[in-house]
Amino acid sequence: MNQSIVLRQEPKFEIQLLEEGFQIIDANKDENNGYFTYQELDSVEINKAWFPKLSVWMRIITTFLNGVPFFPSADQYKTANLILHVKHSKIGVWLTSSNMADEAIKLKELLSQKI
Repeated sequence: MNQSIVLRQEPKFEIQLLEEGFQIIDANKDENNGYFTYQELDSVEINKAWFPKLSVWMRIITTFLNGVPFFPSADQYKTANLILHVKHSKIGVWLTSSNMADEAIKLKELLSQKI
């Protein structure tokens, strides 16, 4: 099984799934780069965003009460993230688009089968 999943093009974040492990290529953070065996992988999690939904409601409420939105837009904040718990380290990437989130869900399913 040799498969490559690209979560982000610029700066590049790619995970190559190989027979015995996986290779992480992260152009943004050098410390995330490396080869890890599937035995080293403890867990994979995707944290979903709660702030954008709260932000929309708070902007509506403050606009209704004051006539001006006194709450920051959700676009200013990162949404969700993917976290790989590998022996003695934690590797994370922000999922800033729905395409990234879809690829992260697919990656989580593939890696969870290997754990």
